[in-house]
Amino acid sequence: MHCKLCNTRISPGDRTCPNCGADVRGMSGSHPAPAPRKVRAAILPLPGSGSAHESEREIPLEDLAGRSHSGLTSPGGASGGGRRSPAPALAPAAAPSPTAMGPASLRALLADQPELLEPGLRVYRDESGAPAGVQFSTGVGAVDLLATDARGNLVAVIVAEKGRSEEDLVAEVLQRVGWLRKHLCAPQKQVRAIVLVEDPPASLPYSVAAVAETLCFKTFRVALVFEDIEI
Repeated sequence: MHCKLCNTRISPGDRTCPNCGADVRGMSGSHPAPAPRKVRAAILPLPGSGSAHESEREIPLEDLAGRSHSGLTSPGGASGGGRRSPAPALAPAAAPSPTAMGPASLRALLADQPELLEPGLRVYRDESGAPAGVQFSTGVGAVDLLATDARGNLVAVIVAEKGRSEEDLVAEVLQRVGWLRKHLCAPQKQVRAIVLVEDPPASLPYSVAAVAETLCFKTFRVALVFEDIEI
């Protein structure tokens, strides 16, 4: 049992908290485990990109970082039994602050949860039904994620690397769309591409205005979200 005021462990038979002196008679049970920290990932359409969809999802911070949650410990590093110092009070949630997510992390996230990018998006499956859309190889270069949308159309998802010129990027994406349309797409279906850029140049919407039905450019951001622990 723990004190409801300062979270200090109470030994059986104690009437008062050894840390804050509160009357602990009548207290029972234990406190719930602290809520996990989360990050909110948002993928936003660029102005003039031909798509108005905005996707946002909260993701456990441990999942994003590839680490398991280790729980709370006392300032001295001990956990489990023994006397512990009071848990510090959390400040009110502040405005989310940006944190970095590299292209590799973004590719892995979308391969696992393509619906973050667009509702109904699924990883492309080959004729045997096996997932085959991650790092899909074409005759003119790889597609980071080949997916199908809710209507069964093909969607090529490409994460742009920093430093690429917009002219080269648009040309390469159109080549991949053309290859998919010629070699993989059924006659009654369509092919389009979603390109994710971290820092889009101001002139990018003009570069894709003529092919807005085929190419959609989006930017993305990741922000930490802090939540109070329920006690």
